[in-house]
Amino acid sequence: MIRCCRTRRATWLLSGIPGLPVGAVRSRLPCTGRPKVQSPTQRSLQVTAFPLKEVDLEDISTGDRTASLRAVEEADDLEDRIVVPDLAPGDFVEIRRGDKTYVGCLAKTPEYDTFGAEYRTILYNGHFLLHRAGDVTFQAPEWAYSSVVQKPISNSFATAGLSPESAALLTAAGIPTTAIAHIENFREAAETYAYTMRQRFASAYRIFGEQKKARSVTVDSVARWVFYGDGDGDPTPAELYATYNFLLRNVRLYKPVKPRHMRTNREFILRSAAESERIRWMWDQVRAAGAAGEQKKTNELREFLRKARRLVEWHRDSKHDLETASKKRPAVKFTDTDHSFIAALKDAALEPDVFPSPYRQVALGGILKALYPLYGNKPGSREAMQMLKEIGIWTPWENTSLYQTSEKGKMVTLEGHGLSTYAEDVAQQAQLLGKQMLVREFQFDDEGKLRVEQSNGKASTNEGLNQKVLDLVKSMIIAPTDPTEISFYATDPCAQIRRDFGNLPVYVIDDPTAHELDDGMSVEETPDGLWVHVHIADPTAYIPPSHPLSLTAQLRGNSVYLPERHYPMMPDFLSNERFNLGVSQCAMTFSARVGENGEILDCDVKPSIVRNVKIIHYDDVDEVLDWSNVYGVQLHDHQRTPWVRQVLAKRNVKPGVSGDSAKDVSQNGVEDLRKLQKTMERAFRSRLQNGGFLSDQPEFRIGLEPYPQPFTPLLPTEPYYPPNETWPTINLSVNGAGHLSPSHLMVAECMILAGRIAAKWCTENGVPAMYRGQPNLLDHVRSKNLPFHTAEKVLSNVLKAQDPTSGVIPFGEFRKLLPYMPGAVMDVTPVAHYSMGIPGVGSSAGYVKVTSPLRRFKDMVVHWNMKAHMLKEKIPFNLDAVGSIADRMLDIEKRTKVLTDRTDRFWACEWIRRREVLARRGERDKAPGWKMPYVDFREQIDDRQYNALSKSEGEVYNALVTGIDTRSGAMWVILTDLGGVAANVAIGRGVGLTPGSGGPDLVGKEVKVRVERVDPQRGNITVRVVEG
Repeated sequence: MIRCCRTRRATWLLSGIPGLPVGAVRSRLPCTGRPKVQSPTQRSLQVTAFPLKEVDLEDISTGDRTASLRAVEEADDLEDRIVVPDLAPGDFVEIRRGDKTYVGCLAKTPEYDTFGAEYRTILYNGHFLLHRAGDVTFQAPEWAYSSVVQKPISNSFATAGLSPESAALLTAAGIPTTAIAHIENFREAAETYAYTMRQRFASAYRIFGEQKKARSVTVDSVARWVFYGDGDGDPTPAELYATYNFLLRNVRLYKPVKPRHMRTNREFILRSAAESERIRWMWDQVRAAGAAGEQKKTNELREFLRKARRLVEWHRDSKHDLETASKKRPAVKFTDTDHSFIAALKDAALEPDVFPSPYRQVALGGILKALYPLYGNKPGSREAMQMLKEIGIWTPWENTSLYQTSEKGKMVTLEGHGLSTYAEDVAQQAQLLGKQMLVREFQFDDEGKLRVEQSNGKASTNEGLNQKVLDLVKSMIIAPTDPTEISFYATDPCAQIRRDFGNLPVYVIDDPTAHELDDGMSVEETPDGLWVHVHIADPTAYIPPSHPLSLTAQLRGNSVYLPERHYPMMPDFLSNERFNLGVSQCAMTFSARVGENGEILDCDVKPSIVRNVKIIHYDDVDEVLDWSNVYGVQLHDHQRTPWVRQVLAKRNVKPGVSGDSAKDVSQNGVEDLRKLQKTMERAFRSRLQNGGFLSDQPEFRIGLEPYPQPFTPLLPTEPYYPPNETWPTINLSVNGAGHLSPSHLMVAECMILAGRIAAKWCTENGVPAMYRGQPNLLDHVRSKNLPFHTAEKVLSNVLKAQDPTSGVIPFGEFRKLLPYMPGAVMDVTPVAHYSMGIPGVGSSAGYVKVTSPLRRFKDMVVHWNMKAHMLKEKIPFNLDAVGSIADRMLDIEKRTKVLTDRTDRFWACEWIRRREVLARRGERDKAPGWKMPYVDFREQIDDRQYNALSKSEGEVYNALVTGIDTRSGAMWVILTDLGGVAANVAIGRGVGLTPGSGGPDLVGKEVKVRVERVDPQRGNITVRVVEG
């Protein structure tokens, strides 16, 4: 509805009068660009809304309940067709925070964009709003500099409310102060367009969905069709804003593809007719369930609410022993229609609440409020999540990071969570193929001759292979040049060229809990000098590059390790029973002689036979290595960060060697390991001289018992309450910093050396490979238009603080580089790696990852290509294929990191919540160590709310201040007792720091804090400083 407005806006409303040609007034609307003439066809076109076909309700609730999820998955693969410039002063912007929406003129951007960077936007009332770039959901570039907005108009309200600071911001940006009077006019103009063209807008769903067969649309494409009929015209900002708002409001028909990136990706999915009808049906159910005269009629929502209320009340009464109480559990069965409402609850729990959602409307307004007082009178995502746990859809400790639709951490290939329509089928096929591969094993006799051992079973054919699944997999990956090979290798293709290392010891150094033992090291004295051999597990000895198992491995890209379970790239049992060093004799060996200055004097790559494998652990190897060059050992205690002090004190470390013996290591083995350490230190120093560095970062590790955790049923027909023995205990470990262990440093340098050898070998032999690199920091600053001189000065000061012995940059100094630090890149030619100190040109240029083929597909690709060249066969992955695979693997790698970081954060927050609950109850003795037992998920730590737990104090933690904002009084810390878990300090709860006080520079200061609030699902921890 068009609102009444003051006289000064009379001309803006003319276009809202039915029957008045839009072209007659469009040129008067603000910021519409050039005047346009509407065609007669546009003026006279009358289109009615497309009626949705009738769909059987059972069909909707069973066959189509995941239609929206599938559509998001498919649309995520579409190419972005919208190019939106960076935010700049003068842009009209829409800002959304929760359920609040603001519009205004952007007046100031930060020097560089980071997570906490502040943008300043002038609102219609003359005040400015501080926000982040991610809060902006719509942008009209250079709006304030358009000819229309530059014209002053009378607006006493706006000018009267203009604050001095806002006026100064506008002046600095060259924006006339009267421009803010146009903000509201622009918004109303967009509303007028939407009303005038409402029939065209109503037809868009039919035109794009039925006639154009589109699965998604952009704001630009719909605006062009509505206002120009697919002509050559470019929509004006007001037309785009009108279209944007139309698509957002019509939640039954359209859904944002990437809601967290709406400004730069203005794309919407067209919901299927079935899903649209399901939404309409749910709305009707909500209305009928609440209608006074409908209580006696059958209503599916009302029935679901009755079941839910019984389950919730039973669950709350039985929270301490659900297994025992299960005998008295209400006899509830979930129907297909129930799952429609459950899906709405999941949407409300997981989807961002920035934009309207039909499912959120149903969940909050039709379900949670209808269960009052169980979830209060203002339910939100937290209450939706709680209800799903209480009615047995999710476990009380459900890691919802897996279900979140954020593009950055989305891993649709992971089975067990309904993230895609194919993940379960692909995983089942991989398991079947893996079992068939176990039938055959390659062994070598004392003379190095291959002996193929065959057990009962069939390895040459793939019985049970689902060709439809295989075809689907092939459509989503980069297939090798050879046709699909349905059989595993009958014999080792490289049997005749393998080098037999005989009885030479191969040291496999790993953690006691490691399952994939895929790398080992040897040293060999020769007349030419000492050779270092890095032996890598060799799954490509068994699997052809075009075999279905390799295709499924490429689809996943890499193994994913989470505290509750891991998702292997290939079936787990293959590592333990066939590929691990010590189980298999087959390896790929990367060898080099390293000079006195750390240079690679000579190198070689060979398929190999390893027989004498020694499996030892990092802590044991540390006992016989030299600690002199480990970071912090040469520093005074007050110069060390808290975690460095903690690790070195625990192990009573001093410069030099701790001892002369280690568990499971012979005296000759000790000598070998010391030779290896000295050689790797020379290689490391060479990289340092070329600009490489390490950073002093704390680490924590999370483990769950029992492990792995069972999967939560996707569509249970009855409530799922896990048995007590599966309730996870969380173990948090804080002593895992690799740069504080000589054995970790040695092994890491061996892996880097192998990657450098692979790069050198592939370059010299013309073998396509994936080179990993990192741009030079200052070059990256230039390319991103970041402040060069500031970055140059910061870098200079940071490098002065670098420890010359270990090459480590101190924690506080390293954080100063983060706003400028470039990300990793991959290429098909050698590229430099900035932080590793590896050059991009010369005889030692480039770095190729080859050391983890059991968990990284890109390593397997390089192995296959290398072997093909050695055997003088056709390369299975040519240069174009390698480049395409590299792009996809880098994307998967980034997504994996986001997911694992988010998951570790969830479990760390849950560990803290449990610890705080026990401490505030006075029951800390129930978990005196680092293992936290299950604590009821409804017991929340939030001192802002008055409850029994908020009355008492929790634990005191040591913390290190990592950032401050003197303007707002905000402060950020890491909890050093807990391996660097990050937290924020409540506003005004810092040390000598209040909003606007311009407090002291506290970065790097050690303080003591207490937890005020922890929210595991959102990953938020808020603390207050109690001493510092």
